[in-house]
Amino acid sequence: MKLQDIQGSYDLVVSLGAWCGPALHSKRHDLRRHSLPFDWVQSPNLSEVNRLLRNGFQGFMELENMVEKDILAHFVDEGNAVFQEGETEPAKAHFIHDSRYKIDSVHDFPMIVNQNWTAQYPLYKEKLNTRIQRFFTQIAQSQSTLFIRYEWLNANYENTAELQAILSGLTKGKVTILLMEQLEGLKGIREVEWGLDGVSLVQVPRQDPSNHEIWDQVLEGITLTK
Repeated sequence: MKLQDIQGSYDLVVSLGAWCGPALHSKRHDLRRHSLPFDWVQSPNLSEVNRLLRNGFQGFMELENMVEKDILAHFVDEGNAVFQEGETEPAKAHFIHDSRYKIDSVHDFPMIVNQNWTAQYPLYKEKLNTRIQRFFTQIAQSQSTLFIRYEWLNANYENTAELQAILSGLTKGKVTILLMEQLEGLKGIREVEWGLDGVSLVQVPRQDPSNHEIWDQVLEGITLTK
């Protein structure tokens, strides 16, 4: 399936990770209305995303499975960096790893002096549950949904076919998947024909994942149903 084949209007556009790029650039192109559970996390393994979806998010980001990593992160609200009063650098955030599904919360737990990150967990969990419920409700109601998945690792045919089957089970509407795969040394975009109906695989440069020109090419001709 080529890029031109996925152009058109959709009831819903959903980011499936692996980082916040799909959500950020969907927002920049006016393709998203609400935050959903994969928007602001790192989910590098598609097989784990599939397992999470199959399990209906059961056990996702439960406190007993979460551990802080010694990695610098920034506090972000709906894709916008948050600055403390009088500061020019974005506020720092705790980098929290879900060991059950190997997914990281990167922007949700701001560092507060003399406060453990777990103090913010109840509010975070409430927000996450709202996003999960919205995810299932909106997909079920949508007549046409475009799912965008950005792969840091090599795209895998079997995992993608499994993802397609899982998503198709969540809705009676049409499911289309845009899969972006990083490739070293690539200067522009390269379309790959997998022969998987409903899936468009596009290779993009590894060296600049936030390149607006690349994202503009990939998202050209895609709109939301008004």
